[in-house]
Amino acid sequence: KVSRAEVAEHNDVHDCWMVIKGKVYDVTDFAATHPGGRVIYTYAGKDATDVFAAFHAGGTWSQLSELQVGELAEEDATKPEDPIVQDFRNLRAKMVAEGLFKSDKLYYVYKTLSTLSIALLAYGALSAWGSSLSGMLFSAFLLGLFWQQCGWLAHDFCHNQVFRNRTYNTWGGFLVGSVWGGFSVDWWKGKHNTHHAAPNEITAGGMPVDPDIDTLPLIAWSPELLSNVHDAAYRAFIRLQHYLFFPILCFARMSWAQQSATHPFDTIKHTANVQPRVEKLSIALHYAWLLLFAFSQLPLLRGVGFLLASQMMSGIMLSLVFVQSHNGMEIYHEPKDFFTAQLVSTRNIFGALSDRVYGPFNDWFTGGLNYQIEHHLFPTMPRHRLSKAQVHVMEVCKKHGLVYENCSMTEGTVRVLSALADIAALA
Repeated sequence: KVSRAEVAEHNDVHDCWMVIKGKVYDVTDFAATHPGGRVIYTYAGKDATDVFAAFHAGGTWSQLSELQVGELAEEDATKPEDPIVQDFRNLRAKMVAEGLFKSDKLYYVYKTLSTLSIALLAYGALSAWGSSLSGMLFSAFLLGLFWQQCGWLAHDFCHNQVFRNRTYNTWGGFLVGSVWGGFSVDWWKGKHNTHHAAPNEITAGGMPVDPDIDTLPLIAWSPELLSNVHDAAYRAFIRLQHYLFFPILCFARMSWAQQSATHPFDTIKHTANVQPRVEKLSIALHYAWLLLFAFSQLPLLRGVGFLLASQMMSGIMLSLVFVQSHNGMEIYHEPKDFFTAQLVSTRNIFGALSDRVYGPFNDWFTGGLNYQIEHHLFPTMPRHRLSKAQVHVMEVCKKHGLVYENCSMTEGTVRVLSALADIAALA
């Protein structure tokens, strides 16, 4: 029998225990080969019941027994569950029974082919009109849009939304994410899964746990994060962050591509579950077709300009979606249950016009991430089921008086920039 206080003492990479459904597990040795990456460490010394259920397949539960070192002491195990936690657990079970976690394979055939068609249109535009600046930029826009849509589709694969067999999802991630998009699957899983487990979370000392807010020294999202910046030049830059935010995001995709290209060669950060050789080959294929795409149609300097333009346009189109989801929401360090942590740090985006006109475009352009709250609560739910889950989630939030942030993309952007301006004034 182990108390929660004792579990809490085993809370780092060298000594990592956690609680799942009242049982205590030592995952210290297992963590290095954890398929989801380093995200496992974010729950060191904590109760991981709900985050485990959110990410893992049903068959994974049977693999836990070999890691078990005890059970919670009776005084901890018999404490009543928080009503919010219990209602969301019941909701998850209800939606599983309703089939909302089952994907429509024809939908994903359509998404894969329609995404690929954007790249073909971009190549056709470059072939037909690449000799003019406007034609070249139009093709660059289409290529950037292709990469944006690849990002959302690879996101679905890597969240295991498409297939029950997770190996198939990983290979889908290699094709769409790595070969088409140039991103490392292993790098993405480590970064993105940690973001899901600890959205907008910081340590008591003001250091980011969520890698998506680890943007210093360029951008500070809270006074606590700002307190880590001591250099006067960086503080001067942060005083302008609300003006420089979108120009900075033009370079976001290039930064991620650079990190992805070097990740398979990093023997410390790369996990053993995604073969580095497969990633190296996939990313090499990406740059092979990309160079052929550009330089088979354009001379050297125009080709370089075309590639830079496409990367920057894609960075903006990706950023326009993801900054709405969490930026400008609560940043916290005190312990929260899994469900509350998702709700206080996440917002949804609805259409600015009528749902019939704007709704389908919004769903397509954002890759379903306009339902970011539902996605964060149930990350393995296919994107085309999220609108049905939304009704249930809003009911639970209303019952418990929880804030359910839902605004237009314009209003979301204003809130993000306003939050940046508030922190800039403190720099």
